[in-house]
Amino acid sequence: MQYLYKTTKEMEIKLHALLAEVQELKNKAREMEEENVRLRKELAAIYRAGLGEGTNDGGAGLQRGFFNLLGLYDHEFHICNMYFGRKRTGDCLFCMAFLRKEQEPAVQAETNIQD
Repeated sequence: MQYLYKTTKEMEIKLHALLAEVQELKNKAREMEEENVRLRKELAAIYRAGLGEGTNDGGAGLQRGFFNLLGLYDHEFHICNMYFGRKRTGDCLFCMAFLRKEQEPAVQAETNIQD
């Protein structure tokens, strides 16, 4: 009977330690989620500020904004409206369609200038 009591006491101690680890992981996950939300808001604010700057200098600001988005995409971040700011693991059709759509006016403007 003593063995059974000792075994259950050891299991209880291990369970308390495991519960403490799970609680610590939950806290870390919450902190990371809060940081992720904060960084997304900062990225969106920077993006909006870049669009605001682009209105004063004609198309150069928009072109710079396009290259900034392209740089974000190259650094494996989503730039589409569905997953903006999230890390991507492969090519995203939404992002690629967005880039293609944004690039078309620049290409059309260049062909108009050459004509």
